[in-house]
Amino acid sequence: MSQSSLFIDIGNSAVKWRTCDSEVFAEGVDLFSLKLLPKADLVWISAVAHLSIIEEIKANFDSVNLVKTLKQYGKLTLSYDDPSKLGVDRFLAMLGAVERFPNSPLLVIDAGSAVTFDVIDAKGEHQGGLIMPGIKALRESFAKFSTNDLSISTSELKNSTEGAWQSGTHAMLVSAVSSQIDNFELKYPGGVITICGGIVKEIIKELPVSVKSFDNLVLDGLESYSQSMG
Repeated sequence: MSQSSLFIDIGNSAVKWRTCDSEVFAEGVDLFSLKLLPKADLVWISAVAHLSIIEEIKANFDSVNLVKTLKQYGKLTLSYDDPSKLGVDRFLAMLGAVERFPNSPLLVIDAGSAVTFDVIDAKGEHQGGLIMPGIKALRESFAKFSTNDLSISTSELKNSTEGAWQSGTHAMLVSAVSSQIDNFELKYPGGVITICGGIVKEIIKELPVSVKSFDNLVLDGLESYSQSMG
């Protein structure tokens, strides 16, 4: 009888999960409960924060595997001298992208609490990456205008200070992402651009149509990792 597997991505602000054949589910860290998770024989975890959630999962499932970043896995080779310094979410997102597009240069974008960019050449060699603040960090970056309104809808000119700040931070985020896409396309014509993360649905319409959006490349990479390491 085959064993069932559960894949969990614990980020800074949200927990996402799925089984081998389910859709992706998500809940904010503050509202997350183990009761939301299905039963499983094996649990695979990517985590960049919230040790208490990891420990709770370990206490309630028999077999839990906490994945660590590797210097080399399959076709992917990281550029970091010390792979432990690169977040496991970036490692797995890159792995998920390489599994889907194994022979193409890749720009892997994850737009969550932070926005990360990683470039991989056609040989699978990581060229390095960038980390930028996400929309929450941008909205809270200037005390005078700080707001907990994280809605992303427009970068049009506004006639109020609050609206101007929200539109301005939106424009800054989209412009930064668009700039990295332009840089990548200049260096790697015909390369593939992938994006995932919590705000993708809000910004994808402002990005080139060539950008390929995925529910969660981290979970894709986690499942791929489990198939050879489990």
